[in-house]
Amino acid sequence: MLFSNAVNLLSNVPVSCLDVLICPLTHEETAQEATTLDELPSDNTDEKETVLKSNTMVYNGMNMEAIHVLLNFMEKRIDKGSSYREGLTPVLSLLTECSRAHRNIRKYLKDQVLPPLRDVTNRPEVGSTVRNKLVRLMTHVDLGVKQIAAEFLFVLCKERVDSLLKYTGYGNAAGLLAARGLLAGGRGDNWYSEDEDTDTEEYKNAKPNINLITGHLEEPMPNPIDEMTEEQKEYEAMKLVNMLDKLSREELLKPMGLKPDGTITPLEEALSQYSVIEETSSDTD
Repeated sequence: MLFSNAVNLLSNVPVSCLDVLICPLTHEETAQEATTLDELPSDNTDEKETVLKSNTMVYNGMNMEAIHVLLNFMEKRIDKGSSYREGLTPVLSLLTECSRAHRNIRKYLKDQVLPPLRDVTNRPEVGSTVRNKLVRLMTHVDLGVKQIAAEFLFVLCKERVDSLLKYTGYGNAAGLLAARGLLAGGRGDNWYSEDEDTDTEEYKNAKPNINLITGHLEEPMPNPIDEMTEEQKEYEAMKLVNMLDKLSREELLKPMGLKPDGTITPLEEALSQYSVIEETSSDTD
């Protein structure tokens, strides 16, 4: 209850004032941060745990203890598995706004929630890390919960679509991208620093075989079309066209397309808008 009340209080503070949650390290804290585990006696496990815990609450010379506590509180709310709208969305919204407004907070949370990818053999939603738990929430039945979970990860990725898809897969992120008109790629409206993410060697080696929809590594599968003759390919193509046409005429399926601004619209309207753009371009030439 105390943490919930603190979150509600902080949510009513202007976001520009939330930098009070972080502060530069004192001289004593700086000295402690400089202490490495190797410098401590091997039998001094208590002090090693203290140093390790302290180092996880420090980023770029700033004391991140308050943010670390909020992050832990958020994860406990996820693990609780109920009352997400009342118990989880306030702290997720708070962390999202803090990340959007304060660079050091965003970079610290990115380091904790979305560290450089190493394990790409499992789907993003499978596992017990904070990232796995948040990705699972991106397809939650509660619209408000899945929207704020997706928004939080999107902000940590500096509202870059390609970066978000790397950590979540296209399938999990489709709802957010459709709502933001970013299905065709690009980035959000807010400005962030231009520093680039550093990919691990494991991710670089696996990247060519990562399924963009599921977001995990898949071994190359044989393409059944390669074994077909040209006549068979044409037959299957016409069969598919006829099936889609039937579904469309019976209004069981409605073909959709992307407008130039990246939002979804009926296919006929999307094609007509692109035709207008091409005609305008031709007239200009």
